[in-house]
Amino acid sequence: MPELQETGKGFNSGSLDLLYALNEIATGLQESIRSEENVYAIFQKQLIALGVRGGISELDEGGDHLFFKTVAFSNPLQKVLSRFEKRLKTPAVGYSVPVEQVDIYQTVIKEGRAVYVVNTSAVSAQVVPRRVKGMVAPLLRILGNPPGIFAPLVYEGKIKGMLNIVGPRLKEEDIPTMQAFANQIAVALENARLVRALQTANSELEVAYQKTLEGWVQALDLRDNVTVGHTLRAAALTVRLARTMGVPEIDLPHVHRGSLLHDIGKMAVPDSILRKPGPLTPDEWLVMKQHPQTAYTWLCTIDFLKPAAVVPLYHHEKWDGSGYLQGLSGEQIPLWARIFTVVDVWDAMRSDRPYRKAISTTDTVNFIQQESGKMFDPRVVKAFFDLGPDKPDFSGNGGGGS
Repeated sequence: MPELQETGKGFNSGSLDLLYALNEIATGLQESIRSEENVYAIFQKQLIALGVRGGISELDEGGDHLFFKTVAFSNPLQKVLSRFEKRLKTPAVGYSVPVEQVDIYQTVIKEGRAVYVVNTSAVSAQVVPRRVKGMVAPLLRILGNPPGIFAPLVYEGKIKGMLNIVGPRLKEEDIPTMQAFANQIAVALENARLVRALQTANSELEVAYQKTLEGWVQALDLRDNVTVGHTLRAAALTVRLARTMGVPEIDLPHVHRGSLLHDIGKMAVPDSILRKPGPLTPDEWLVMKQHPQTAYTWLCTIDFLKPAAVVPLYHHEKWDGSGYLQGLSGEQIPLWARIFTVVDVWDAMRSDRPYRKAISTTDTVNFIQQESGKMFDPRVVKAFFDLGPDKPDFSGNGGGGS
């Protein structure tokens, strides 16, 4: 079936064309470090374009087995291979081959050097287990006996796996070029793994930070005589509302953290003021009103939390300018703070407090609507009620009667 053979017309072996072609692939590989899958996808696409076939395999930790991570075949050959994979119930990707089973593999892995093979049919025959050789004999005939180059993937002096390239125009003098290509692949794969490990570490660290913040919030809610869960609910609903109002997804984690920490400055307020059962004196109010600035000062010293600090700093400002600390009005108040203020009041009024029962949903809705244009940004109020306060899941697990 000669129509299934690779043509090798993508390059002229022994010329600069091969070097340029592989260098272009290598450049693409270095730009694809977001994931190993991207490296494999570029490898497959470009090898097929070159008119050759090949694969990348990874060496296990013990150095005894090679696992195929990707294979690149022309479309006709890939269709034939897929039929045999289904028949054998064994996909090529993930297939494990003992290094000692294949003579060429031993040379590449044990000696760490690239090898040119005039006839790759012998290599293909050794890769296939004896028990299925009869079944795959037609596939081996289709693959034919073109030459190939097998090169170790070396990173920081350690053999990580193997590259194999098969094509009718390959020659022994192409070994240095292929080894350089293998080195590029090894670097690209290691970079991708480092990026993945860093992303995983960052995700785990962020989860730990989040749990810490939530612990702070719950402790503060208890100290401030606030129903436990109020701040967590308000933060979650604030993010929902912010998303509907067009706040970019990349900013939503900052919105959430700022909402969680909106009252963190109250940690500096004495219990005699914070937990006072009666009205505060003017001097006590001066102390209480400093908590937004205190929060901002604390949070700005932490790079991770600095973007979120605008919510604690401005969440007591009012649309008509009658709020504190700075007496800002209208759109002078950052949008995140304007959004949180509506949600905070909604959940606080509908939650039980030690000094009062929850206020009904109807009365809470009326209050927010009456304060639109005074305490609250009218646009935020509209967006808030467009979410649907009459829906059962609107306020999460919030308390309150209706």
